[in-house]
Amino acid sequence: MGIYEAIKETIKEAMKARDQETLEFARVVKAELDRKGDGKPLPDEEAVKVLRALKEIALEQGNAFEAEFLDRFLPKEMTEEELEAWIRENIDLTQFKTPLAAIGAVTKALGPKAPGERVRRVIERMVR
Repeated sequence: MGIYEAIKETIKEAMKARDQETLEFARVVKAELDRKGDGKPLPDEEAVKVLRALKEIALEQGNAFEAEFLDRFLPKEMTEEELEAWIRENIDLTQFKTPLAAIGAVTKALGPKAPGERVRRVIERMVR
């Protein structure tokens, strides 16, 4: 089940449980996903960007409930150690003009589990 469908399912569950706080915020999230997708379900890769932006706002506002809610739908990001191990196993940094040129290949292969800035730090550390 994709993120969009999972949010819709959460709305149904919150209605059944009469969980007003979850229901209201889930509806806000779904509306934002609908807005970004022009009324069509967003692919998970795009939905993750929207959820991360919403989480950043929730953290800035100190809203722990919203941040925790969004965490349920965001993919677990790889640690720097996990990223380094994956890169060493799957990417030959010498095939790129510069090692940092591998950032795109890594983020494309791993998707939202590997944020670009974290990949950059790992590669920089690896080539020192």
